[in-house]
Amino acid sequence: MICKKCGNEVDKKAVICPNCGCKIKKPIYKKWWFWLIIVIVLMALGGALGSEDSTSSDNSTKESMTISQETTVSEEKKTDNKAEEISYESVDLQTMIDDLKSNALKAEKTYKNKYVEITGEISNFDSGGKYISIKTDTDAIDFTNIMCYIKKDSQRDFLMEKSTGDTVTIKGKVISVGEVLGYSINIAEVS
Repeated sequence: MICKKCGNEVDKKAVICPNCGCKIKKPIYKKWWFWLIIVIVLMALGGALGSEDSTSSDNSTKESMTISQETTVSEEKKTDNKAEEISYESVDLQTMIDDLKSNALKAEKTYKNKYVEITGEISNFDSGGKYISIKTDTDAIDFTNIMCYIKKDSQRDFLMEKSTGDTVTIKGKVISVGEVLGYSINIAEVS
């Protein structure tokens, strides 16, 4: 290993450079917490793939609904041949995340299949144009995601002009709640 201050070669086990007395820092990939984060991320991805398979039969009924029923702002439910307009409940994004962290079971009961309006920063774009992830502007390092699935070309076109860190408002239906991967929302409207 090489000392970054004086440039002399130092033993791998050294904590301090014997030449200049500078503290020797391990590279990030040699720190225990780095590998812990990698393991957690891999477990989350594995859990997502596994839970997606187990919930596919539950979601097949939802996916059979037409896109227009699922995504338009003036979406209507037909009950007893009457049409009623969907109203979106404005929910603070940080409140949703805090609810999930404190009690995922209660968060699912509170938010699943609800129509919500949330505002947050774009944290990730899917290169295939299927979804975006959003977060609060106060999120530090947090693995809880709000996955927002794009349902229309007009939504994709709107988001194509945005960048990571831009603030957007999403109106949509919460289709799943998970303690590891967070929330999944089908976008009805994005602005």
